[in-house]
Amino acid sequence: MRAFLACLPPPECLAGLQAWQKRLRRQAGGRALAAAQLHLTLVFLGELTPLRLQQAADCAERAAANLPPAIVLDGCGSWRDAGWCGPAHPPPALCAWVERLKTELRAAGLAIETQAYRPHLTLLRRLARPLPEQALPPLALPLAEVALLASELRADGARHYRLDGWRREPSSCR
Repeated sequence: MRAFLACLPPPECLAGLQAWQKRLRRQAGGRALAAAQLHLTLVFLGELTPLRLQQAADCAERAAANLPPAIVLDGCGSWRDAGWCGPAHPPPALCAWVERLKTELRAAGLAIETQAYRPHLTLLRRLARPLPEQALPPLALPLAEVALLASELRADGARHYRLDGWRREPSSCR
């Protein structure tokens, strides 16, 4: 099973993210992701056996208590055919947290990517033209939960399904 760890935007943040989707779609075309598919990827885990999936879940459960409370989304751009939003400057606290989680996952025997973490939420797929990096009005995104998600590749794009999650006390979206 393909899996990854992510933070899901709380319902009170979805209207702001969907407004950005509309704005960015006018600039670059493409297909907006459904609200239920929006997520901030923390660590891509890849194909996992049930045992490795449980090991990843154990690491995520332990790490969730120290997840930074929020990040500010204030920029956007594109990679290949995907339009994204994220912090203009990756927050050091979240990047350090993700690196500690990756270290713990590797120690548990999982093969985890080594590239530097760049927090983002994919908003659009199949862009008609590149989306230039630009500033967006700041949106605070509470990081209330570490979710374990399965990813199913389909002809119309990936679909993500929640397998488990570990909550922290949420703050409000601003």
